[in-house]
Parts: sequence; C-alpha cells; structure tokens
Amino acid sequence: MLKNKFVKTGLAVVAMTAGMSFSALSSAALQNGGFEDGDASNGDLGGASGWTSFETVFTNATDGPNFGPVSHDVGGTQSLKMYGPFSPGAAAGAFQSMAADAGQAYALEAWVMNWVGDSFKNLGILQLNFLDAGNNNIGGSQVTVDPFGTADVDLSIVQDGADVSDWTQLLVQGTAPVGTTQLEVFLLHIQTGEPCCAGGSLFWDDVSVSEVPLPAAAWLFGSALMGLVGMSRRRKS
Repeated sequence: MLKNKFVKTGLAVVAMTAGMSFSALSSAALQNGGFEDGDASNGDLGGASGWTSFETVFTNATDGPNFGPVSHDVGGTQSLKMYGPFSPGAAAGAFQSMAADAGQAYALEAWVMNWVGDSFKNLGILQLNFLDAGNNNIGGSQVTVDPFGTADVDLSIVQDGADVSDWTQLLVQGTAPVGTTQLEVFLLHIQTGEPCCAGGSLFWDDVSVSEVPLPAAAWLFGSALMGLVGMSRRRKS
C-alpha cells in the first residue's frame, strides 16, 4: 500500500481559518455523495444516481467483473470512475446543484485516487460554482489534480487501492456572492494526453458540501466594533 495523503487548494480558494469548524448540510442536500446508490457488483453502471453525468462516467464496485479500488466510505463498496473521452481537451464529468444563500461560505470536499488497475494519465478538476436565479455562473473556485506535478494537487503516486488511506483529499472553499440562489458541484476529467489520447481513470468518492460559519473571533470583533461606533455617536450627541 502506497500513501499519498495530501491536501491543497488552488489560489482562488479561500484559506481556511485555524479552529474553524464546518457545519454539514442536510444529507438530502447533496445526493449520493458516496456513490453507493445502485448495484455495480455485476459490472459498471453508467453515470451515478442523483448526478447529471456526461461522456465516460461510471459507478464502480470494489468487487465484481469490473472491480476497482476500496471505497473511501466506511462500509461502502462503490466509487465513481471517470476517463476519456479520447478527444483532445474534451471532458467527462458529473454535476449536481442545490440551494445556497448569498454571503454564506461553503466548503466542498472530495476524495480521489490514481489506482494501479487503470492508472490516471490526464487532468481532474473539482469545482464549486455559484449560480443566480437564471442559472448563470456568477463565481466559484476550483482545485486541479494530475499525475505530472503541474496541477494544484500531485497525484503521481499510483495506489494499489487496498486501503482507505490510498485516497487523497481535495478541498475547495468559497463564499456565495450577491445574487446566488444555488451552488453547483462539478467533478471533471479532462483529456490532455500528448499525443492524444492516453487512457486511465480518475476515481472519486465521498463528495460532500458543508457550510462554513463565521469564526467566533470575527463575531466578537464585529460586536466590539459596533460598540465603539455606538460610543462615538453618543459622545458626538
């Protein structure tokens, strides 16, 4: 078992504050984040329940004729497999959206693996997008991963997929801008091989979205500031 436990966010991602805790959204908010819906033990299932997928995306089982790596989900048996679609710059992916509030900070987490049974050779992207009432993208952030050491996260170590620790965590954080009504979670596999087109799959598991509360220190600072403003106004009057 090879280990590559690594967390890195892109430059556009909001830095995490020490001591900050996340508040998980209701389980109904993000559907099938562990990809356990459906039974892929008899072979890969196209797409994933609860997600809109396109091109070469499959629900994959740990056991069975198209077996894959161990699930990151404790007690789970499945993950999501992406590859191709064997055209330069083309993408395969899966996404879903949910209600979001303007001004609220959100954290998007996912786990990925470069598995020895079908080693990853292209580019993966985890995106957190914010949408307005017209479904227009009005902001967001992302983190990239590849096996070449050129992306935000280096996934060059090929894992045997026998242990949960073989999965690598990705984390994206952002604050919903004014006008936000929904957030969108996007998982992408981009075909980049030269010459085109290299095979290999990127495996995803345990995708989740959490609300990030304003740190207590910020609330205290805000309260103190408002108190000083009030004192100043009373002195002037």
